[in-house]
Amino acid sequence: MKKYNLLYYLLFFLLIMGAFASMAQNSYGLTIIGGVAFVFGLVFIIEIISLLRKKERKINALIEPVCLCIISVILGFRVFYIYFSSIEWVFGAATLVLIVFYFLKMVTRFRYYQNKNRFLAMLVILFHVSIIFFLASLAIELFAPSVAEVAGSLAIVFLLCFVAAGLLRKQVLVEGDNLSAFGMVKSFKGYSIILATLILLFSLYFGLNRAGVLPAIYSDEYPQAYFELVNKASTGEEKPINGEYKYQEFMKNYKQFLKDNSDNKQSY
Repeated sequence: MKKYNLLYYLLFFLLIMGAFASMAQNSYGLTIIGGVAFVFGLVFIIEIISLLRKKERKINALIEPVCLCIISVILGFRVFYIYFSSIEWVFGAATLVLIVFYFLKMVTRFRYYQNKNRFLAMLVILFHVSIIFFLASLAIELFAPSVAEVAGSLAIVFLLCFVAAGLLRKQVLVEGDNLSAFGMVKSFKGYSIILATLILLFSLYFGLNRAGVLPAIYSDEYPQAYFELVNKASTGEEKPINGEYKYQEFMKNYKQFLKDNSDNKQSY
């Protein structure tokens, strides 16, 4: 993962830039955000291929990048309002697998630090629980928005507690060496730091948005009614009729309307 650190920093920068562009009512902002999601997915695919080429292939090492790749790509589809049948179940399954994965990582890392330094052992729990609640909020966002909001809030609370504790006790003694909470997390293998960064970014935006400091993400590509219909289809609130959802019918009619309107203008 470390060899891609510079690329991750660039993607986070583009994500923030895209969000601000969208809030400024520039339609290309969402394009940047969706593009960043797909590039994250591409990086995870490259990482998966790299792991598969190794002589010693560990299944556990593949679980994290595979699930994150699925989540990134589906989030990209969401940004561009591309929907496939059962795609949210795939998204939910990937996040559920990651929740179990990080829970097991938390138990393993807690046991490792428990006898070395109890303070760091408790911080291991705070750090991983924040990621688990964040993933849970993603998984249930479309099915139970109010529950997802609570889970997301708990994620940022636990992460802020971790950050505050790490700042208050900058160095602790572990087997004769000084180690900070942030140094401990940096030593973790995998992508937990990426998820922690996303928790901070998402929480910062939604917190400032609710406080009225930042505006909502803007899109003018299609009428608002189309987005509402897509949301109903993706949450399972609406069932397809003759294999077609209402948003698909809406899009056909909308494109036909634009075509007819364009033809009428050309006839004058």
